[in-house]
Amino acid sequence: MKYYNYYYEAYSAVLGGFVGDYDIQVAGEENPEEKVWVKKYGLKAFLPIAKFFPYSDYDDFGVSRSYGYRRRHLGHDMMGQVGTPVIAVESGYVEALGWNQYGGWRIGIRSFDGKRYYYYAHLRKNFPYNKSLAAGSVVQAGDVIGYLGRTGYSANENVNNIDTPHLHFGMQLIFDESQKEGVNEIWIDCYDIIKFLYRNRSETVKNTETKEWYRIYEMKDPAVDLYLQNKDQNFNNNIKHNTDETPEDNGESGGENNEENMN
Repeated sequence: MKYYNYYYEAYSAVLGGFVGDYDIQVAGEENPEEKVWVKKYGLKAFLPIAKFFPYSDYDDFGVSRSYGYRRRHLGHDMMGQVGTPVIAVESGYVEALGWNQYGGWRIGIRSFDGKRYYYYAHLRKNFPYNKSLAAGSVVQAGDVIGYLGRTGYSANENVNNIDTPHLHFGMQLIFDESQKEGVNEIWIDCYDIIKFLYRNRSETVKNTETKEWYRIYEMKDPAVDLYLQNKDQNFNNNIKHNTDETPEDNGESGGENNEENMN
């Protein structure tokens, strides 16, 4: 038990948001067309590729990349068809959304405890995201957040320069905010995690009018309600008064300085 605290912190940093209580819709036993809510405890994280959509992958973490400069690949590539719905692995909030010359159209989602940052890159040209999303949006695990594509490797926005359509999925561990960017970043090999999550895939359906895909069975993650309650409380506690000084904007935008290493 000498190293219990060390290993507990390490493993909970990776898997802390994967298991717990939740409510989810399932097909009714007597009428499969009817959805009923059930309470469950167990795996509540999802594979980042929607159910019934094919993909292929292999353990490519750490292999060489040469666009821009030679570097290591700090993620996991999942090859598939353009337009395949991309799924939120864990509930969290959108921390980054937009264009990056290495990752193309990409989304970064932070776990509510702040310890995990999920990076979804090379999304589809012209229609990369669920249109309801913006920076700060809250997502439930299993929600459709975007669509697989081949954008990136270009300083110009909305360019397809990736030869093979795929989702670049990355997972960063953050024990301290100083590790968010820079030489102390911790990116992990997700290959075994992806194999584990294969057992839990979000089933989706397409809205023919909006062309958006949506999950069929909704979920209620208690972590979402807790986050929103704390967010409202913190907002109310931090309302500025007339005597408060507003710091000058230094022009920095967090979360992008080192994304070239991931793709």
